[in-house]
Amino acid sequence: MKKSLFPRLALMAVVVALVSACSQKKQEYTDVIPANAHTVVSINLKSLADKAGLNDKENKEVQEKLTNALKSGMNAATFQQMEMIMKDPKKSGIDVSEPLYIFTTETFPTTIVAKVSSEDDLHALLETLEKEKVCQPLANGDGFQFTQMGNQVLIAYTPSVLMLTNYSGTTQLEKIKENIPALLKQTNENSIVSTTIFKKMQKMGGDISTMFSPASLLGPYANMIKASDMPYNIDLKDMKMLGSLSFDKGKVSMKYESFTENPELQALFDKQKKATCPIENTFLKYFPKSTLMYLSMGINGEEFYNMLLENEQFQKNFSIAKANEVKELFGTFQKDIAMGLINFTMNNAPTFLMYASVKSAAPVQLLYEKKSELGLKRGDDILKLGENEYVYKSKELNLFFGVRNNSLYATNDEMLYKSIDKAVNPSIKDTEFASNIKGKNSAFVINAEAILALPIVKMLSEYGGTQYATAFALVDKIAYVEAVGDPNNNADMVIQLKDKNVNALKQIVNFIKEFAGI
Repeated sequence: MKKSLFPRLALMAVVVALVSACSQKKQEYTDVIPANAHTVVSINLKSLADKAGLNDKENKEVQEKLTNALKSGMNAATFQQMEMIMKDPKKSGIDVSEPLYIFTTETFPTTIVAKVSSEDDLHALLETLEKEKVCQPLANGDGFQFTQMGNQVLIAYTPSVLMLTNYSGTTQLEKIKENIPALLKQTNENSIVSTTIFKKMQKMGGDISTMFSPASLLGPYANMIKASDMPYNIDLKDMKMLGSLSFDKGKVSMKYESFTENPELQALFDKQKKATCPIENTFLKYFPKSTLMYLSMGINGEEFYNMLLENEQFQKNFSIAKANEVKELFGTFQKDIAMGLINFTMNNAPTFLMYASVKSAAPVQLLYEKKSELGLKRGDDILKLGENEYVYKSKELNLFFGVRNNSLYATNDEMLYKSIDKAVNPSIKDTEFASNIKGKNSAFVINAEAILALPIVKMLSEYGGTQYATAFALVDKIAYVEAVGDPNNNADMVIQLKDKNVNALKQIVNFIKEFAGI
């Protein structure tokens, strides 16, 4: 008699099912991050540790001191495990070679997400922390295990993901426990990972990267701003920001990008592009190398005016009768505008110098002709010094301004006024950062070396006490800080250190060690 095929087919089906289950792709730990997260931060722990020099020979002594400090407060078994983890962080059960993520949504509180490399090692670590009364006994949830640290942090984990969630009160804790299973069931397609903005954040690289919404930072004030008479009726919830922070040899680099999928907001960004233009470094030669702060941008006055015309606030403040006058005034400005803080003392107002490329002398002529409409205080006046040259005189200051060779200028220093349109030597064009400005649409530089050379700063560092001396010692490691922007609403910022051979993070760690006496 022929045996039935059903038992063998059933057995085969069970085997296939088991093999399929074993071969299923393990859930990526990033899949738990919700697609509606308004803030996500990525931290590359391995990169930061390497750049900080934590594994270098000179830091072995520090590690030994920390190990001994732990030993004094733990029992032998606990110390042995903690010592093992300090020597090899992977023994914690957490994959430290993968980035750590922090996210927040409108309904789910701030949560740290890490990749689990070994559930057994992680379980052992948490049991150790339980023995040390750091956390509560482990318990089972719906598809995850969990414990609590104090009354603020819930620790939940599966074989692939670890989540540390900050909470406030029992009600919120229970709500979090109810929501975690849904996050654990998320796939790549319905998590943040599949979104365009998250992919752009990943491409930015950096030791620390972030994406966030300005509306989330402002909280309830975001709705107030939207309800107010804000220019262009922008809804901040439609705007996102991307940023990255990198520690490199001799410098700290930061990048910023704006992002939107709102067509109207993107159209506004496109109009802003037309209102600016690349900097030509026309005026660098007029600013001394010791300039404390320098600001420059390229502007297309006509396009800037056209953009203002769409602003309701601008329309309310300027009547149609003055429209042509205002248009002519804005249209005069073309290409470079530059402003510098030249000097600072305790006795006088900070000395500044400003230049702008203009088509004509119309701005200063109009200012002089309309001085009676400016509402000047008693005793204040605008006097004519020469052709297209004027001075605003008041009790507080004298402001010299005018136009020479299609360059508008302004300064509150008479010596600088007498040197207008004359190159200085050495000038900003002889600095290292000058080459980074040309071709950008905006630039801002803080000359740390020049600031520290000011007599008032030196006096504070010598006689201001330990606090000022420490701040001076830290800033003294910086050559300059520079931020530049391009026409696409992107910006790069660099903190350039004097020592260009050692990674910036390692220099920071060394400074902290020196300050702490480690």
